[in-house]
Amino acid sequence: MNKNFYKYITHMVSLFFLLAGTIGCSDFLDKYPLDKQTEETAFDTYDNFKTYAWGCYGFFRGFDTYTNTYDIESSWDEQYSDNMVYAGASQITSPYAYQLKTVPTTSTRWNRTFEYVRKVNIMLKNIDGSSMVGSDKDHWRSVGYFFRALYHFDLLKWYGNIPWVDHVVTDTDQETLFGPRVSRTTVTQNMIDDLKWAETHIKPAGDGTNTINTQVVRALLSRITLFEGTWEKYHDISDGSAFLNECIRVSAALLGDQSAILLNYNEKYNSVQLGGKAGILLCKEYATDIQGHRIGRVTRTNAWNYSVTKDAVDSYLCTDGRPVSTSTVYDGDRSMYSQFRNRDRRLYFTVMPPYRVTVGPSTAWTYTSNPGDREFIDLMAGLPGNGTSEKRLPSQQFAGNYVAVSPHIQGVDLGGHAAVCNKMGFYFWKYYNTHKVNQELGVDTENFPLFTIEEVMLNYAEAACERGGFTQSVADITINKLRPRANLPNMTVSTIDAGFDTNRDQSVNPLLWEVRRERRSELMGDGFRFDDLKRWKKGEYVNKENVYLGVYIKRSDFNNPALTAVKELKKGDAAGEGYVWWFDAPPGWLNKYYLEPLPTNETTLNPNLLPNNPGWEE
Repeated sequence: MNKNFYKYITHMVSLFFLLAGTIGCSDFLDKYPLDKQTEETAFDTYDNFKTYAWGCYGFFRGFDTYTNTYDIESSWDEQYSDNMVYAGASQITSPYAYQLKTVPTTSTRWNRTFEYVRKVNIMLKNIDGSSMVGSDKDHWRSVGYFFRALYHFDLLKWYGNIPWVDHVVTDTDQETLFGPRVSRTTVTQNMIDDLKWAETHIKPAGDGTNTINTQVVRALLSRITLFEGTWEKYHDISDGSAFLNECIRVSAALLGDQSAILLNYNEKYNSVQLGGKAGILLCKEYATDIQGHRIGRVTRTNAWNYSVTKDAVDSYLCTDGRPVSTSTVYDGDRSMYSQFRNRDRRLYFTVMPPYRVTVGPSTAWTYTSNPGDREFIDLMAGLPGNGTSEKRLPSQQFAGNYVAVSPHIQGVDLGGHAAVCNKMGFYFWKYYNTHKVNQELGVDTENFPLFTIEEVMLNYAEAACERGGFTQSVADITINKLRPRANLPNMTVSTIDAGFDTNRDQSVNPLLWEVRRERRSELMGDGFRFDDLKRWKKGEYVNKENVYLGVYIKRSDFNNPALTAVKELKKGDAAGEGYVWWFDAPPGWLNKYYLEPLPTNETTLNPNLLPNNPGWEE
């Protein structure tokens, strides 16, 4: 998705609506206007298809661009998982855990995604009639198959059984317009068939750096097959073996071509140029003169309401390679300093570590008289590759003023500036960087990773484990490629037994639990976790108490000892201390939440979509 996409998009949106408005008007299309493009004149040369295909990339989500909307609704669902809570001033956390979900009237996801399906089917329809040579036709058919699979996969994750639309639907196509949903297994097989064809027919290098190519096709195939294989296994549809075996095959093929990763974890999330870098298969690029985003500013305000949960923080390994329940170097959680000591370095790049400084004028700060307050200031400054331009402590708010302390809890006056604060104390700062420190909106240009080799490694590891084939050699080409930059020892498969983690979900095999842990740590905040919980049929994880606990604090450490904004402190060892607690215990996950309800407008227009998904029938 290079910068040319943004130059083409305005033109192509206009063309798309032109084509949509003329399809079916056969009398008009009998004569082709010489001064305008129509469907028959727009699709002829290789460059015609290249230009049109840029519009298909618009489906990919990225950073918020200050429109308060994404291309698809709820595209970042991490806040609904056990990794994170969204705690705004007037918004409670997960509507799933608190049973606030209802059947919607309309769905942006449903409508917009099928608009994209129509867009790509128009392109596919016109390939055979073009003047391109056979290999070029194969390439654009492969690109089309990729996007059509991507769009259907988004709907399948959300709704399960869905219509499969593989042609341009007209207003006379009653069979498709009013047809039933197709089983998820059939939809998945259709996607796999398309992608396997594309895998062997697309130009290996695509159309240049950061475009759809063989590696990206394989990455999507790896993602889809792992998802559906585990979904079918844990939701008792099948044993999932066919899909999981395909995940192993395609992931291994991709890793055989590409296994290098960025040495600095933070670089993957805070680079202004990701395309072509190690491990980056596809990313969303931004440019100041075309389109920027606002993530750098928002993460520095008091409106960044994402808190990482204690459960997620506890899930990171310690530097001896063991979980907090059995590590010999874990220092406990009775302060954030001890809790973060000797931990997986990915935690430091995801959750702002603790510190305390004395803030003077807006451009000045000094260390406190307590040497311990600077422990993580020094650690972050010394991490390889972090330097002084990205994640340094103390943090700064949007205008460049320093923030005095972390954890910085909303409603507590600690001096300095009332920004870079949240309710739980575990501040999600994965996208925080100091490339820009200003008050402007929509000017950030850090790239957003879409497909990475790290995800493929984790897909391979999990699929192999599900199939009983996760050996030390598999660990060495997957998980152990990720461990060095996390400052962790390699995973040794033979040492992982029932006692390795005493906090493990006892219904999960110990080795599989550790494979899932690695996925959680590596992809924390990337938008995978909620889908993972659903495909594993582990929605009840959002009910865990540690999801709603924050940092452990002592009231005496704060200038506002009453901490009136905090509901209460839980499980303190003494009076006046405990874990920050904001929310009442939720009533909990309902099984019907594994699939979203179809919107009533759609089921009214097409009753053949009914019955609605289980639990939503009424």
